[in-house]
Amino acid sequence: MLASLVIPGYLTVTQCHSKWCSVTTNSCTILVLGLGVVSTMGQKKRVWTAITNADGHGGVRYREHETRKHGAVPDRYYAISYWWKKEDGEGKRAWLEGVGWASEDVKPSDCFALLETLKRNQKLGKGPCTLKGLREHEQQMKEAAERDARQREERAVTLRDYFLQSYLPTAQKKKKPESWGREVSLFNNWIDPLLGHLKIQEVGIAQWDFLLSAMVDGDLSPRTRQYACLTLRLVLEHAFARRMVTEMPPRAKLIGATLKPNSNRRTRTINNQELQAILEALAVRDQHAYRLTLFCALSCCRFSEAANLEWADVDLGAGRALFRNTKNGTSREIPLSDTLVDLLVVMSKDRGKGRVFLSAQGKGYRQAPSVFRHVVEELGLNEGRGKLDRLVFHSLRHSGATRLGQSGIPLRDMMDLAGWKTPSMALRYQHSGDAGRRRAMRALEGMMHSDDAKVVDLNFRK
Repeated sequence: MLASLVIPGYLTVTQCHSKWCSVTTNSCTILVLGLGVVSTMGQKKRVWTAITNADGHGGVRYREHETRKHGAVPDRYYAISYWWKKEDGEGKRAWLEGVGWASEDVKPSDCFALLETLKRNQKLGKGPCTLKGLREHEQQMKEAAERDARQREERAVTLRDYFLQSYLPTAQKKKKPESWGREVSLFNNWIDPLLGHLKIQEVGIAQWDFLLSAMVDGDLSPRTRQYACLTLRLVLEHAFARRMVTEMPPRAKLIGATLKPNSNRRTRTINNQELQAILEALAVRDQHAYRLTLFCALSCCRFSEAANLEWADVDLGAGRALFRNTKNGTSREIPLSDTLVDLLVVMSKDRGKGRVFLSAQGKGYRQAPSVFRHVVEELGLNEGRGKLDRLVFHSLRHSGATRLGQSGIPLRDMMDLAGWKTPSMALRYQHSGDAGRRRAMRALEGMMHSDDAKVVDLNFRK
């Protein structure tokens, strides 16, 4: 019978008969009788000895190292032999695959267990059927386990770290500065203070509800709430695509962050009497909230711009303040009125560095002061009012922008003062009052008069 027996690295059977085989090594040829070597023709002699288990099953053999000892006996190299398909799948051949040295903690029982596993896989047609295949499978499993461990470690990153280290660099490469700048502003002002400390995989529907409730309590406009939720969703989608989280973030409709067309436009402004009443109540209840409210009312700035204003960006001598990294991703400078300069001069005597506006607890504002909402409710200013007709902290900016529009200042100046990049936003705040509309109607009525004062008879009859 002719067969091919491969012993990787050191033996190749070139011909085999019923009682002996001619085996070629790297440097010699040996004759194998049955399962043992009986003679050699070359420089080195490698004797393989067959062993059986307690049940009398064979298929395991060993050879001894010429010099190295393992304990009191020579170190033994174990191998297993069996019949299985050739590499090309055509027919079968004898396989002899090395398992390892006894000094590497390989035992005969390990070899018999491996052989049993391979023969079971061969019989069932499932799993690796050779020792080489089994080792490749184990290596793949090991690599998969290492990947899972790395992913678990990566998932331990907080939402804040993931935004700064992974999402933001990607956004800066793909988006315009004003786009990713707006996302940074929303994240820093709302998402990070409330959820930034959480592990990214811990952000679930309960955390979404918490964020949205906090923004509602902070009197953020529906549009700003929608943008903030969109920012968080983009971050989590980025994480999902990289298998950092196992689920896609919820849709905006599920968490109540969708808007109908023009559903975000507030219709009410704060009149002088209402503003004075609010300021007087705040002056008694909370001086810190009073100062912040007065500044926002007289500067037409966003809450986040006032909350992030630093003393280093206030020039009291020149009467100017610089808002950095605003909602639209740019910085802008505004002149300060005499009232605001006087206010800031008094405040600077106690503190001339860090944030300009701090809460009663000495911390920076993360959301509009809740005392503002309480005062508005106590004064009854929202009784019987619809959702978009209620006074909230953002109404200070809305009212200021409306007054700027009614003042007749050039559109460019209005955009620069309020921080809008497009004329459409500025025009949105140019609400005319009843007096303005009456002036407009009188102008239309003037169309009925010609240059020579001829009047058309509106009671014309045939």
